[in-house]
Amino acid sequence: MPATALNQAIHISIMRKKSTTAVAMTAITISMLLMTAAQAVAQDGVRYTGKTLSNPNRHDGGLSPVVGVHNIQIMRANREHPSESNGQGWTYNHQPMMAYWNGQFYVHYLCDPKDEQVPPSHTLLQTSADGYKWSTPVMLFPEYSVPDGFTKKGVEGVAHNMKAVMHQRMGFYISKDNRLYALGSYGVCLSKKDHNNDGNGIGRVIREIHRDGTLGKIYFIYYNHDFNEKNTDFPNYRKGDKYLRRAVAEIYANPRIRMQWVEEADREDEIIPLKKEYKAYNDYTLPDGRLVALWKHALTSISADGGNT
Repeated sequence: MPATALNQAIHISIMRKKSTTAVAMTAITISMLLMTAAQAVAQDGVRYTGKTLSNPNRHDGGLSPVVGVHNIQIMRANREHPSESNGQGWTYNHQPMMAYWNGQFYVHYLCDPKDEQVPPSHTLLQTSADGYKWSTPVMLFPEYSVPDGFTKKGVEGVAHNMKAVMHQRMGFYISKDNRLYALGSYGVCLSKKDHNNDGNGIGRVIREIHRDGTLGKIYFIYYNHDFNEKNTDFPNYRKGDKYLRRAVAEIYANPRIRMQWVEEADREDEIIPLKKEYKAYNDYTLPDGRLVALWKHALTSISADGGNT
């Protein structure tokens, strides 16, 4: 029972008692109930019961490798000798997202020349049948031009001959029709101190990856507040085929997916179940059906309604 409802019920019980002794007994009962409720709430959450702690000053946390796990390098950038096989020599390759579908591994990642907040930017895709041998990177989401004159409220700078900066917490979606879609988000950094995941970007895009490895057209499935179907370079998903439209409908109906959009989406957009700037949402399901959610900075929560609250 929520604390407010518990206190309200207790208040009603007290008002109905007539004798001083009864009121005193009720007060003792109230204290015990409150203590029990507080303990239940404190325990009904994510907690770590082990003794091994990670060291955040080390890239591997200072933790022992798990026996049997292999570390596979799928691409090594070389700025001095750029080529298609090493991602054109761009050395900022970040946020790898992986999916396994149709007997293959798929990995895509955003790619910048050397810095996360400095354009240009695009997203590359690689595939593998066994996880060891990987294909040459191909362009999944290309560079995108920011409209000249674009500004952000409270941020210095005006866009001129500027490219967008990719950022994506959600990389893939496999639809109920068993089709694979890749997703990414085009943000804007007006300077090196600006952020591309501040809710003031351009929008989120989607693209189908076919079974034969070919790529479908790019569509927008979400627009940030300054953009719409008329001032963007890719068509709206409603102009795609029935499979794409159904996939997007599934995505929009799933709060667990939409929670992954928090950083890039408009801060007060109604499609975001939890609007605070929590980063990198992911979850797992408990045996009783509740969702356990985790974010960066050791933030956790539990949802009993599929992620809506």
